[in-house]
Amino acid sequence: MKKMKQIKTIKTFLSTVVVLVAAFSLASCSNDDYLNVIPKNSTALVSVDVPKVTSAKKGVTESMMRAWFHVADDADCGIDMNANVYLFEAPDGNLGMVARVSDEDDVKEWLGKMAAQGRCQKVQKRRDSYFTVLNKSWLAGFNDKAFLVMGPVVPVEQAGLMRIMMKYLKAEEGTTDSPLFAKLQEIDAPIAMVSQAQALPDQFVAPFTVGAPPNTSPDKVLIAASMDATNGCLVVGGETFSFDEKVNASLQQTAGVWRKATAQFLHQIPSDVRYALLMNVDGTRMLPLMKQSETFRAMLTGMSVKIDIDGFMQRVDGDLLMVVPSSKNNQMQMQWAAQIRADAQPLDAESEAELARTRLMPAEKQLPAMVLSELEGSRMCMLMSLNGFDGEKKIVVDTFTSLLKPLFGQVEYILYKTE
Repeated sequence: MKKMKQIKTIKTFLSTVVVLVAAFSLASCSNDDYLNVIPKNSTALVSVDVPKVTSAKKGVTESMMRAWFHVADDADCGIDMNANVYLFEAPDGNLGMVARVSDEDDVKEWLGKMAAQGRCQKVQKRRDSYFTVLNKSWLAGFNDKAFLVMGPVVPVEQAGLMRIMMKYLKAEEGTTDSPLFAKLQEIDAPIAMVSQAQALPDQFVAPFTVGAPPNTSPDKVLIAASMDATNGCLVVGGETFSFDEKVNASLQQTAGVWRKATAQFLHQIPSDVRYALLMNVDGTRMLPLMKQSETFRAMLTGMSVKIDIDGFMQRVDGDLLMVVPSSKNNQMQMQWAAQIRADAQPLDAESEAELARTRLMPAEKQLPAMVLSELEGSRMCMLMSLNGFDGEKKIVVDTFTSLLKPLFGQVEYILYKTE
């Protein structure tokens, strides 16, 4: 049970980026047949234009194949290195990566060498495809068109996933004619993502649901974004939308509620913050939207908010910062900083006492200047520090950052923002 819980924890936004980083140097070309392996009903898609990504970075390893898979020469691995790789989350929640195969025999030889070094299992043939297991929990399958990696899964579930991957590898049509893929193609960026909000971690999902009509199904709210990493911060810049016209109209109307945040409270965010949400709003306009978002209210409840939240929001007019600081236990205790209306009336005594106890003070060690500059002027942003975890979660994060490092250098923060 504990093992399964760890696997579920890994299947988060961090995991999506881990798969992305592990695959950065596995690319595609003009022949799109290999994309048929991506399930049509995938809940998230990410495209990576590898040549653009690697050419834009300075002082980092140009090939993740060399860094992660220990390939001496990229040309020997049998994977096309000159265009996009695609990442996806399958309908069953498994994560996947697909790249185009340029030479099936070279892939076999490469993985054979990996197996001899103890870096993967011996390649086995199943029907018209070949399979191995990478890093004990990622299943890799390939044929003469596509190289597919999926997981993570525990050993007892790998046979079942292999059967699913066999079907994907034989598919004659996939996601390329889906609305999700069409939206992804509209984003002009080296790394682009389109995802259902429900495919993201819980603390990231909640703000995206603000503005959706009551009882909107989570799969109706989507995020389209570009991604880049600069000076230790992975920046995700995007927009919320829906393929449902009614839901989309409501979301776009809500976008006007977010105003540009200032730098007033930024110096109060500690450098090892676990999670932070920053926005600039008129609380009287924001409150009705929060009330109809069950996900947002559930997030506040889960973060031990013990105040009259309705009364508090009615007092806010300006920057609002919510922070979950680093902790040595699993308690999610939120702290606050907000611009309050001059004519605001006090809340009940218990709420006022709690606000005083959880009010943010200037941080002893502040965020790096580059992260602060990204936060200022954004309309709504969420920040996660990779330094704010311990125990088993820290092991996962350390693995994640080690995979990011060859391409982006040391990444310490993930930031989503709307501008």
